[in-house]
This record gives sequence, C-alpha cells and structure tokens, in this order.
Amino acid sequence: MTVPMPVEANTQAVPLPKVLLGDDHPLILDALSQMMKEHFDVLTVDNCQAFIDAVDQFQPDVAVLDISMPGGDGFTTARRALERLPQLPIVFLSMHSDAMYKEQAAKVGAKAFVSKRLPAQELLVTIEKVLNQEELTPDDVEALPNSSDEKLTMRQREVLRLIATGCTAKEIAHQLNISVRTAEFHRAAIMHRLGLHSTAQMTRYAIASGIA
Repeated sequence: MTVPMPVEANTQAVPLPKVLLGDDHPLILDALSQMMKEHFDVLTVDNCQAFIDAVDQFQPDVAVLDISMPGGDGFTTARRALERLPQLPIVFLSMHSDAMYKEQAAKVGAKAFVSKRLPAQELLVTIEKVLNQEELTPDDVEALPNSSDEKLTMRQREVLRLIATGCTAKEIAHQLNISVRTAEFHRAAIMHRLGLHSTAQMTRYAIASGIA
C-alpha cells in the first residue's frame, strides 16, 4: 500500500507594505508605530537626513512626514525623496491645516495631507487609500489647486525669491532697481495674496514652490 506524501502548507508570510514615518516628536513616532505595526512594516526617523537615507535603504512603499523636522524643510525633503524614488507616495502629517500648506504639499508631489488634529485612524485610512490608489476625499491635497504661485506677478516672484535668500527691503530695492518703498509694497502684497504672516512663512513657501 502506498502511503500518500503529506502536502506541505505554504507558510511563507506575505510581506507587509513598508511605511517610512518621519516626525521629530518621539511620542508621536512611538504611538503611530504601535498603531501601524499590525498592518505595516514601519520604520521611524526623527530628522530630514535620516528620512532621505531611509528612502535609499528601506525603499518604502509609502512615506509619511511632518512639514517641520530637524535638518531641513519637509517640502524640500519630499522633493529630495522623490528624486531618489519617483513613484514613492508621500503623505504629509502636520499641525498646519491651512490651504497654503496643502497647496505646497501638492506642488511637491504629495498624495495626501493629514492634519494631526484628526483621529489617528484617519492616517491609516489615508495610507491604505494611497497604497491601493483609491479615490481620496476632498480634504486631501489631490483635490486642491496645484499652483497657487500663479497668484503672483513676475516682479512679486522676484521679490519673494530675494526675501527667501535673506535680503532686506533696501537690498531688494538695489538689486531690482526700485525704491525701498516699492519693495516694501511688493512684500505686503505677496503676504496678502498668499495669506502669509511672516518672513519664515514666505521663505518656506518660496522653497516649496520652487521660487527660491
């Protein structure tokens, strides 16, 4: 009598999608990592350079990062990451919820923008949608205009670029051959049109939109 050979079960585990999570708050990193670990293979980093290194080495399926982290600007970091991994879906996770930040996120190529004020489950849902290439809700960057810098004239773009490099109104006036008063007028007009309130915000916007 021939004894049938036992059939080996396929016990090879299906690899979890890899998520790279960047934030400079350990509490947030720990909490999100614990929440995600059943669904994703999670790697956490707390600065911009570590984020870029992880893109190269970890090769994530999706990346989540804050706008502000040590070592650089989140929008610039996203650009650098996409230069290395062009198809990488990026989700911004931030306390900032103004349309300005969402527009900048869209401009650098992010797929979604999740406010830290939302329940943590919303981030999981967004990551799943991005990975599955599902339709996103009207609150994501995909539903926003892609180029708010079109609100600026060419001269205003020149002024904004110089502001982002640290130039004073007097220095801007000298370089553009305009009066100091005109330079100050352009600065005020730029802030009004873009809804910005400080030089730091203007600089961040200029970098994110490719003006600086």
